Amino acid sequence: MLKLITDEHITVNDIEYITEQTNPNSPKFIKIKGPYIVAEKRNANRRLYKKTLMENVIKDYVDNKISCGRGYGELNHPPSSEVNMDRACHIIQNLTPYSSDNNIWIGESVILSSSGGRIGTPCGDIVASIIQHGGKVGVSTRGVGEINEDNIVEKDYKLICVDVVTEPSIGDFCDGILESKNFMINTHGDIIETAYNTLDKKLRNIPTGSVLTTEGKQHMYKILKEFINSI
Repeated sequence: MLKLITDEHITVNDIEYITEQTNPNSPKFIKIKGPYIVAEKRNANRRLYKKTLMENVIKDYVDNKISCGRGYGELNHPPSSEVNMDRACHIIQNLTPYSSDNNIWIGESVILSSSGGRIGTPCGDIVASIIQHGGKVGVSTRGVGEINEDNIVEKDYKLICVDVVTEPSIGDFCDGILESKNFMINTHGDIIETAYNTLDKKLRNIPTGSVLTTEGKQHMYKILKEFINSI
C-alpha cells in the first residue's frame, strides 16, 4: 500500500525572499524562491528520489496543479493526503529544472499574505510575518508512494504539494512516513484512503453509548456492509 511521505529537501538558508512590486500603485507580493525538489541525492532521512521518477511526477504536478492555479501548500506538514485550504500559506507559480543541475527543481511561490491591501490567509500571514521579522522558512514535499528496502521511493509516487516549514532543523520534518495510514490512487488519479482506514474512521465516530442500541447496531451494520462492498 502507498504511504504518506514527507521530506525536507533543503536547508532554510537555500530559500531566497523576494518583495516584488510591478509599479508604485500596485500591491506588493512577498515571494520565496529556491530549490524545492532534489533527485538522485540521499536526503537527511537517507531517502532517495530517482530523477526519471521525479521528471514525470513533477510534469504531472505542473500540468494539473501549478498551471491550473492550484499549486497550494500548507504551513507545516499535516497527516493528510489532501491540501486543507484553511491552512494554505503559499501558491507555487513556477517549478522548473535548474539549468546547471537537472537533478534540482527551482520553485517560486507567492505567500498568501495580506500585504498591500490584499486579503491573505491566516497561515500566509504567519509566514509573511516570520519573513518580515527576519525569520527563516524552508520547503518540504508531501506525497504518497512506496519505499523499497534500499530506501528508494518507488515508481508509484505521487506529489501532493510542497509545504512551507518553519522549524530550522532539517531532520525534524524527515520522519514522515505515516505508517498508520494507507492510500491508493484510483483510476482518475485521485489519492484516496484505503477501505480499512475508512472503516476505522467511521467506527471511531460511533458514540460509545449507542453501540448496543437498535439504531446503533443498524448503523454499524451499514458501515460494515459499505466496507465489504469496497474491497
